Amino acid sequence: MADSPRIRPPIRGERALRRRRRIALAAALGVVALIGVGVAFAATGDDDVAPGGVRLDGVDVSGLSPDEVRRAAQERADSLMDVPLVITRTDDPSFRVEATRESLGARPRIRRAVDEVLEPRGVAGRLASIVGLGPSREVDLAFTLDPRRVAALMRRARTDADTPPRPAGLEVGDDDIAVVAGAPGFGIDTVALRARILALPESIVLTPAELPPPVTDAAAAEARARALALTDQPVSVTLQGRGVAIETPVLRDALRFSPDPPDLAVTLDPDTLYADIASAFSTREQPARDAGFRISGSSVRLVPSRIGRSLDMPAIVEAIVADPSATAVRARFKVGRPERTTAEAKALRITELVSEYSTSYNCCEPRVTNIQRAAEMLDGTIIPAGGRFSLNEALGPRTPEGGFVEAPQIAAGRLEDAVGGGVSQVATTIFNAAFFAGLEIVTHTPHQFWIARYPQGREATLSYGGPELVFVNDWPAAVLVSARADANTVTVRFFSSKLGRRVATETGEPTDPVEPETIETLDSSLEPGERVVEQERGGAGFTISYTRTVWDGDTVKRDERYTWRYGAVDEYVTVGPPEREERPRPRTGEDEPDAPPATAPDAPDAPPATTAPSGGGPAAPPP
Repeated sequence: MADSPRIRPPIRGERALRRRRRIALAAALGVVALIGVGVAFAATGDDDVAPGGVRLDGVDVSGLSPDEVRRAAQERADSLMDVPLVITRTDDPSFRVEATRESLGARPRIRRAVDEVLEPRGVAGRLASIVGLGPSREVDLAFTLDPRRVAALMRRARTDADTPPRPAGLEVGDDDIAVVAGAPGFGIDTVALRARILALPESIVLTPAELPPPVTDAAAAEARARALALTDQPVSVTLQGRGVAIETPVLRDALRFSPDPPDLAVTLDPDTLYADIASAFSTREQPARDAGFRISGSSVRLVPSRIGRSLDMPAIVEAIVADPSATAVRARFKVGRPERTTAEAKALRITELVSEYSTSYNCCEPRVTNIQRAAEMLDGTIIPAGGRFSLNEALGPRTPEGGFVEAPQIAAGRLEDAVGGGVSQVATTIFNAAFFAGLEIVTHTPHQFWIARYPQGREATLSYGGPELVFVNDWPAAVLVSARADANTVTVRFFSSKLGRRVATETGEPTDPVEPETIETLDSSLEPGERVVEQERGGAGFTISYTRTVWDGDTVKRDERYTWRYGAVDEYVTVGPPEREERPRPRTGEDEPDAPPATAPDAPDAPPATTAPSGGGPAAPPP
């Protein structure tokens, strides 16, 4: 039998060599793996996807792009909007109040959620996520809530059994400042309840308990000491070595207290102190003035803006309160900036009269009050270049509180009293000013029937809620509106830059006349055969057309034709029931006289019926 081969154990140097080779091979493989991961990481980009192991409010968003994460967050938010939040109370098993995110005006914080999902940033964190070594994370989807709706929900969570605590306070008397003790309450801790609602759990269980005063008697006593120190001696407000003293009675009148749990804040009212010292600094103060325009006749000039200067009363109060022992504080002033500077006013390019229109009326009627009030509100309006003007928006609802009174206006073909009646005369006047200024007329509506003091067709009515008057200043310069109304006339003038504008108009002859009618309405409360004329017959209806051509230099800017159909001014009459015919009484005995004859004796001829002239009657006084 042959000898079996003998295995020679490796010498120590060979073992070390093999170990080094294995380590090198492992390192090489690691480098290759890292290179592969790096290639994959580079392919996806450092910030292009969400890390692994990330959940957004329970939804796995690992590996999603930012846009995909954003969509996932929005979808999750939408699914949560109708999830109810139920509030119950341990002291009343039947009590239950529900709300949802939607009813609380919730708005999801999508951007914040996406930013949190995309963390961690950087190469190390991204590589760890890719190889599965990154930690898993849960990102909550937060919402912001409408504070007013949260407050309303908190009110619903209370019952009649709840009594709010009363903070301790102070009462200023003639000779002393007294502490008014606080009192505990019972019910729900509103601060804690607000925090729980903002967390948006699915349910909140409330346990009413005693509620301590938010400001204790001890805190009120400390506030009393501060108040006494503030009013212990006069304090002077000085400027350049001279000052005016605020005496202690004024300081006491100016004391103000407000709960600032757990403290009671003590301060002084700036307006009370200002009323006491303002006269001493009147030469040092001047109000800020906006740049504006002053109209004289048909010319306009720029009034420059001015920086204002006034006592900074909050700063003066702060200095007094900060050091109650001080006998004097320095007068402080603040600068008032104009809202419109001179440069801004110049940029408006308001330099000259570009259009003017007037309409007249009878003095002293109620409608004149409304015309004058509307003109007062419109005067000084500036329509910027490209700006849209709405007369209803400029005047707002016509109400007695706004200075308007009842006066006739047209409604469904009849004159009826309404607050603001007569404002349509202002509408017609400003419409014509805009018409001849070459502005773009967006919408206007003439009156239902023609009113002789207005040009045929070229006029406008107005009512809050419609009809409306709207035009646009489509010229590269602002328009300043000047409106004046005296006893008999309202005039509207537009100031701007002419910019080569010219306007021409032609009005055609009336066509298609329609005669007025008499419209009768039965009123059983009247005597039989009685007739009451509510509105007299007026002029005939007709169709009218007119044109407008607007030039910008030698270029025609707009070429327009308008047509309007006026209705006739019908007569409205209220009539009583028909007259009854009297019949002969039956003969009941031979001793009665004979019945009267069936026909009356001949009577003189009745006067002929009359009618208003065709189309010639005057229109009733309109708005």
